[in-house]
Amino acid sequence: MSSKSWYALKVKGAPSRYKLSKNIQTLLQCLDDYYSGSIDATELGRLVRLSPKRRTSIANTIAKCAEIIKKEPDEVRTCVDIIEMCTEVLEIADKKPPIEVFPFMKLPMEIRDRILRLMINTVFRTDTVVPASNMSLGTCRCAILMRGTAFQTAPMKTLPTLLGTVLKPEFCRIFFREKTFRFRCTCELLVHLTGRKGSPRSTFAENVRHISVHWCGKDSAKAFKLLASCRQLETLTLAVSKSTYNNLSQRALLMRDFFPFAFRNVRITDALGLDELLELRGLKDVQVVNLHKAMPSVAIEMDRAGASRLLWSKLTQPIEDHDADDA
Repeated sequence: MSSKSWYALKVKGAPSRYKLSKNIQTLLQCLDDYYSGSIDATELGRLVRLSPKRRTSIANTIAKCAEIIKKEPDEVRTCVDIIEMCTEVLEIADKKPPIEVFPFMKLPMEIRDRILRLMINTVFRTDTVVPASNMSLGTCRCAILMRGTAFQTAPMKTLPTLLGTVLKPEFCRIFFREKTFRFRCTCELLVHLTGRKGSPRSTFAENVRHISVHWCGKDSAKAFKLLASCRQLETLTLAVSKSTYNNLSQRALLMRDFFPFAFRNVRITDALGLDELLELRGLKDVQVVNLHKAMPSVAIEMDRAGASRLLWSKLTQPIEDHDADDA
């Protein structure tokens, strides 16, 4: 049995002979509990740090043992043991407690989802998100007709990176499932669908489920073609306006050269991007809506209704059926 233990000191009768205070007796007993595993270093250190009287009792005990050694040399062994035990208590108490990390990943998935959803809804307060674009000025000359301002607050920027790589898949799953992303033209949509250098697809394209876009712009065909790579895409809302008719498909441009009178009134079937849209499959819902709430002309409304029926009938077909038709 080691002589440096509270039990050994009690067997020798040291507490009563040396008249050790209650505070130092408590600390020496807790030191034994620490070595036996009953308490940890944090709890032992807390006993010393939160009580100035206990820390003072350690200094007084060391001084008392030094006086006893001078007067009674035979007590050197016991006094040295007490001094060493007091020193150990101080060393443990003065160590900075380790930074504890909350075991978030050990929580059930349902609780993690609820916590992440609360965090997302606190930062992104609306169901519709207008993504901030880093598109350089001059590359897009589309008229901004849709309401909404593309901006990013500091919490919006930091939230995805704050959670780290471990929680990123869960964050993306909940964030993209809950939010609809609205784009003011297909040029903006193309920027977000295009991956960075060295990456074929962006994080947005890999996870997005709900898209609302103003059907206009010179990049409509490219953007709608890339929608086929969005395997999680479920709903697509296309807002049409007079700007939709400004850019014609390659087929329509060819036909216009030979049949100019047929293109006096451009129809939505000639709009750039329709052919690429008709190649999409596997969506749950497709809508074509008027951008402006005011009552449009009869021709535009008929085009909208016809395009809505056409795209819904094609785009909601299973992907397997489309592959079978191609074969």
